[in-house]
Amino acid sequence: MSNKSFASGLRAWLNHIPIQDTVDRYSASLLQGVLFGFIAIIGIAAVLNIVLPPRTIPWQIVLIRSGVFILIISVPLILLRRGYFHSSVLIVTGVFFFLESFAVLAAGLSKVTDTLSFFTLAIILAGLLVNRKSLTITFVLSTLVILLAIIREQDALARTDNITIAINFILLNGLISLFVGRFGLAFRNALDAALEREYELKTEIGIRRQAQLALQKSAARLEILHEIDRSLISARAPREIASDALVRIRQLIPCPRASTTLFDMNKQEASFLAASFHKPVTFPETPISFNEFGQRIIDKLQQNRPWLVDNILEDPGSTELDKQLANGNGIYAWLAVPLFYQGQLIGALNLGRGLGQAFSPEDAEIAQDVADQLAIALQQTNLYNALQLELAERKKLITQLEGNNAELERFTYTVSHDLRNPLVTIKGFLGMLRKDMQDQRQDRVQSDIERIGNAADKMHRLLTDLLELSRIGRIQNPPEEVDLNQVISEAIESLDARLRSKNVTVNSSLELPTVYGDRVRLREIFENLIDNAAKYTGDQPVPMIEIGTRESGNEPTIFVKDNGLGIDPQFQSKIFGLFDKLNPASEGTGIGLAIIKRIIETNGGKIWVESEGLGKGSTFCFTLPDGRKP
Repeated sequence: MSNKSFASGLRAWLNHIPIQDTVDRYSASLLQGVLFGFIAIIGIAAVLNIVLPPRTIPWQIVLIRSGVFILIISVPLILLRRGYFHSSVLIVTGVFFFLESFAVLAAGLSKVTDTLSFFTLAIILAGLLVNRKSLTITFVLSTLVILLAIIREQDALARTDNITIAINFILLNGLISLFVGRFGLAFRNALDAALEREYELKTEIGIRRQAQLALQKSAARLEILHEIDRSLISARAPREIASDALVRIRQLIPCPRASTTLFDMNKQEASFLAASFHKPVTFPETPISFNEFGQRIIDKLQQNRPWLVDNILEDPGSTELDKQLANGNGIYAWLAVPLFYQGQLIGALNLGRGLGQAFSPEDAEIAQDVADQLAIALQQTNLYNALQLELAERKKLITQLEGNNAELERFTYTVSHDLRNPLVTIKGFLGMLRKDMQDQRQDRVQSDIERIGNAADKMHRLLTDLLELSRIGRIQNPPEEVDLNQVISEAIESLDARLRSKNVTVNSSLELPTVYGDRVRLREIFENLIDNAAKYTGDQPVPMIEIGTRESGNEPTIFVKDNGLGIDPQFQSKIFGLFDKLNPASEGTGIGLAIIKRIIETNGGKIWVESEGLGKGSTFCFTLPDGRKP
């Protein structure tokens, strides 16, 4: 693995030549290979001269000479690695040209025939790596050096040999120059064409890749939008709908914070419906005013346009809430898109990011797609919930109406039966009174008058209780905070005579709550329940009534418990009915518990009785919701 990494690193280093022109960069890579090849050849030659016999030159001289050559070649190589391509080529060709020129002029042409290839190499490098002009200049200068060497030659025989060498050199290098010139031009043109084609291919590949990425992103976007559609259709609670949409949109648009805000345009208030964060954060309490939320944002959203900001702290209209979210939670960049339904702004979808992570117009477009779906889903859900509420209200009204009809039937029966009985009694005893007076039966006259009076009193009580029952719900006293301990004390005091006559002990808890309601009606509840418990003590030797509270759900349950006669389970659902008396011979009209039930239900509570059966006492329980809570 390390060898592979080293080779990859070396290859990357060799290919990294800081030259902008692509053709020059490829040519520089070729020249770099030539220079490294020369350095390798010089090094190998030095080693061979030192190691292999015969050693005609001291090894010190070999090392010095090899080092000088390597140093000379390293200069253009260093320049080439720094991006000076043309300077490097000129130095290389110049070194080859001047070294060979010095050898030709100093030693004579015939003695350096084997090294004339340096002139050829200089010509080839100039033609391939620079241009045809450099090729021509190098060839002409090389020819002039050779001709100058012939002129300087004093020996006639050697001069003849030099002329032959020169002719061969000129012919050979002339052909090479023509070939290299043509080849170099074709090479550069072909390289330009290849590079242009490579660029076109890379561009085409890049375009296809971008198209593929865009297609994948679009497919992912459509899939998530479909998921949002499915979740919006399946959800019913607005908060559930918004929460699920926020989770989905954070998949489409990566951001650490997303929230949904609803607007009340009449009250000029904004309320947060749901939020989705990548970590727990403090959520602002709402509703808040439009000024606290940002009136500039509302104004932009009312134009059905998104609102974007890169750094909220640099926005002149930033609010304290904006600064709190930036400094406390690191949210500086914001995107808000409107929730519109039937031309009305109902809210906003808000997305937040950190500093330097601005939202793009594409992000705003995606967010708007989700916001449009969310607005429709929220309004449809609100309409659905409103319809369900209306149906529930209608069902409740129908139930009430059915109950009222049943009660009306009971009332009609009472009027026709319970009120008729006293009238029949009165009419009958009036006839008997007339007859007894005619017969001068004074002993029976008084009895007749008492019976007529008792029947009239019973009719009066029935009419009074019916009138009281009809007033409940129509006539109410102003609600107030009521201390139940004080109300119960007053009720016990008003019933003191009955309690004493029955020897009943009443124990009341001192931790009864303070409630908000009609003080007069609350006292009436306890008076009726305590009086009812005292009335049915039976033969209990130690009659006792206990009043207290117990926890049941979100509100306390108040109870009045006795150890009296008790109620058989089969009759427990009937005792709150109008004129329902388990014992027809007992005192009272049978309306008392119906009155209590009407009072409690009018105030939003409920009442029920608990009893294990006859002889085991009864416990009347009821709840009283706080009338101040919505």
